[in-house]
Amino acid sequence: MDRMKGANNRRIKSMNLSTVLQYIRNQGQISKAELAEKTHLSFTAVTNIIEKLLSYQVICTSGYDESSGGRKPLLYKLDKDRFYSVGLHLSLSRIHVAILDIEGNVYAKYETKTNGDALQTNAIIAQLISCIEEAIMQSKVSRSKILGIGMGIPGPLNPFEGVVLSPPNMKGLEGVHLKQIISDHFQLETFIEKDADLIALGEFLNGAGQGNQNVFYLDADIGIGSGLIVNSKLYHGFPYGAGEVGHGTINIDGPRCNCGNYGCLEAVASGLAIVRRAGEEIRRGADASFRDQYLQDENSVTIYTILDAANDGDQLSIQLLRESARYVSIAIGNVINLLMPEIVIIGGTLTHKYTPYFDQIKEMALSRIFSSFAHNIQIKKSELEMFSGAIGAAMHILENFFNKDLEEWPESLQL
Repeated sequence: MDRMKGANNRRIKSMNLSTVLQYIRNQGQISKAELAEKTHLSFTAVTNIIEKLLSYQVICTSGYDESSGGRKPLLYKLDKDRFYSVGLHLSLSRIHVAILDIEGNVYAKYETKTNGDALQTNAIIAQLISCIEEAIMQSKVSRSKILGIGMGIPGPLNPFEGVVLSPPNMKGLEGVHLKQIISDHFQLETFIEKDADLIALGEFLNGAGQGNQNVFYLDADIGIGSGLIVNSKLYHGFPYGAGEVGHGTINIDGPRCNCGNYGCLEAVASGLAIVRRAGEEIRRGADASFRDQYLQDENSVTIYTILDAANDGDQLSIQLLRESARYVSIAIGNVINLLMPEIVIIGGTLTHKYTPYFDQIKEMALSRIFSSFAHNIQIKKSELEMFSGAIGAAMHILENFFNKDLEEWPESLQL
């Protein structure tokens, strides 16, 4: 009985420490008296916890608060140089890595092109490891200060087991226990999540979704993905496949998608689809600023070629992007009618590299929902832009750290 009572007391103390740490994090800086008031802990208990957090170097002093008659009270804040988190986002064209300090500020960024040939083999794993190594080396952050590695990977995947299942455009990762491989290599706690889920999380915590509890994110990129925040929590669905709007049927007579279905949103509206449609139109005789380039080497024309051409006024490119926006707006209108989120956020290469794309989606999507609701729904462009997935992945590591009890911290972090 005494042993159980002792264990319960340790657990309560650990939970109290976690609660105080969360308040310091959320407030930015705060005094002991304010902490005691907000947490309903005694001033003595708060003082003991503050001393322990100071000994771990997780917090530090940050000056004095205004005096209410006596001595000025000390203020405490997170020691932003104590811990860092690493986030990686893998897409068909780019790999982005972001390193955040403990306050969630971006400390360093790294970006490189994805090795397209490696996507169909296990060689892609070597590139992921290399990118993380390079990002850490360039940042000059000590390995001992890194809390963990978060990874946003195209789904479907099982985030709980850390296994990539069957990404349509990345056969080299099919069935790979990626979480374990990365964790074993770096000897750091590692998480993997569907990339669009982590972009949604990043926008919810640090971007356009701040202040909302229910957020839907759509990634209009070379592929099309989506993520959902419900009641301030990442929504996986049962068992973990929620948010695959890109593979919902939008045209029953449409082309075959890489997932095996026909007429998916991704098959008719993604960057891959736009490139395919451009080739079809040119072979039919359509004119385009990149027509000669395409006829000489089809593979040299990418979605970036078409986006640049659209920005320069090429009519075929503009038409194809508007066609894509129309399909995406239909999908978003359906999501709004089904879920009624507070905010819809749209990001990805198509959104950020061609300004009219977002405006077209917003206008057409709002016209497809009940007019009585349209004025309440926010539709915004992603604020974190191309590093949103990497930032969301790194934020996922921080969220996990701050939600842990002290006794769950790795021994290496307990100074």
